[in-house]
Formats: sequence, structure tokens, C-alpha cells
Amino acid sequence: MYDLIIIGGGPAGITAAIYAARRKIKFLLVTIDVGGQVVWSSEVDNYPGIPDSTGIGLVQKFQEHIKDYKIKIRQEEVLKLSKKGKICAMKTKKGVYESKAIIIASGKKPRKLNVPGEEKFLGKGVNYCATCHAPSFKGKVVAIAGGGNSGLEAALFLGKYAKKVYLLDINPKLGGEPYLREKVLADKKISVLNSVKIKEILGREKVSSLKYEKGGEEKILKLDGIFIEIGLVTRADFTNVKKNKWDEIMIFRSTKTNEENMTNILGIFAAGDCTDIPAKQIVVAAGEGCKAALASFDYINKWK
Repeated sequence: MYDLIIIGGGPAGITAAIYAARRKIKFLLVTIDVGGQVVWSSEVDNYPGIPDSTGIGLVQKFQEHIKDYKIKIRQEEVLKLSKKGKICAMKTKKGVYESKAIIIASGKKPRKLNVPGEEKFLGKGVNYCATCHAPSFKGKVVAIAGGGNSGLEAALFLGKYAKKVYLLDINPKLGGEPYLREKVLADKKISVLNSVKIKEILGREKVSSLKYEKGGEEKILKLDGIFIEIGLVTRADFTNVKKNKWDEIMIFRSTKTNEENMTNILGIFAAGDCTDIPAKQIVVAAGEGCKAALASFDYINKWK
């Protein structure tokens, strides 16, 4: 029996784990990766005390902090959460773990295009992380699916490596922040194709082209890779706590116990981008992880 189980290794989960280690309770940190969505960020200029960093650089700082507290991580995929009486249970492929409280900080994952060839060429030209894989496409031709902030940032980052970048947007006009749009439109390496629907990703052993539709006409674009940046979906299908229409976990101050970041199930807390907080920012997720940890400690202290 653990005092606390923390699910997720992004800024919310890691912050909660650091607070749990300092409190010296018996806890478990479970995650399939360390860093979460932070790894995908090419530049991080607004995290207090660590200016001019990258996503990977910030994650390295997180990992160093984890090592300082000798926090052990179980790299397991969570399949289901349940609660029987006052005991919370987490099921993975390796077993069932019980605790007094749980913090869900599972973040989000990339939304898929769901077109033919996407699964087939995953890792063979199809990518979801420009920050991770851009150097592999140095001097090559790439496309980006998505015209929001993620797509614009990916285009600018890939422009540092690729010979040519095509930005394919299903909408008639680019979205995202104005300053990002200006940078993209001013970059001679980047060509923007609006009102485009990607139909299929083509190739033999790896990606060689894609088929898209524009104005009712199908066309072929030759390239070496495609980066899919069309938004994110919540990683929370393993739990039946109350969610909003975007499948984000709804959190509030419990009326029964007065703790923050509680879900509708007593003893199960949530923090970070998997929740319905409007600001999806690294520093906000870290703060929410802290709030959830402190609230869980109060709950555990009352647990009998």
C-alpha cells in the first residue's frame, strides 16, 4: 500500500513527485516518458530562473532534480484506475498497485491525421515531434500538417535544418500567434498551402510523397518526411473521473474535504494539461502539480 501514486512525468507529475519525496511519504511515480510535452518545445524562454532554454534542456534539469531526491520511476503504461471503499487502485500490464491517493498528471498526446500510411510510416518519415527529429532531416524536403501555434513553431524550427518546408493547413488562413505567422511568412524556406486536406502518405520503405486535395483536385507533393502538428488529445482514457467535452479532467476544491485539484472521486486528484485549467503552460503545470501534491498530503493525513 502506497500513500500516493503519481501518474505522469511531465512538469506537473515531476513537481508532485519532488514534493512527495521532500515529505518522505511512500509514493510511486509511473510514466511512459520523462518530460512529457516539454520535450517537444524547441525554445523555452519563460520558465523562471532558466532563461534561453530548450524543451530538452529543461527536461534535463528536471531529471537532475529527480536524481537528487533518488526518485525511482516505473516506466509502465496505466490501463485502468479504480476505487474500492477508500483504497485507490492502478492497473498496469505488470500488476495492480494500491494507494491512499492518486494524482493524475498524464498530460496530452499528439492528435493523429488518421489517413492511410500514417501508421505504416511512423518513424520512417512520419513524426510528431519536430524538436526531437528535425536534425535527421537536414538538407531534405519536409511537410508539416497544421496551421496553429504548434505547426508554426515546428515550421520555423525545421527551417533551420531542412532544405524546404511545406506548411499544409486545412483552413483558408493560418491561425496561431501573429508574431509566429509573421516569422513563417517571412521565411523563404517555408511555403504555406492553405485550404489543403491531406489524403494519404505514400512511400515504399519510407515516406516519399503525400497526396492532398485542394479545390477539389488531388495533387502529389514529393518529400522526405511529414511532421503532424494538428493538436493534442488528453491522456486520460484509463479513468472514469468526470471530464469536459474535450475529455479534459474536471478539477475543483472538494466540498467534502476542502482540498484543491480534486476530481469528482475523493482521493483522486489531477494536475497539468490533462485537466480543464485554461492555461496550458509549463510553469502553470508545475504549479498545479504542487497544488495537487499539497492537497493530497492533507487528504492522506485524514485517511483512516
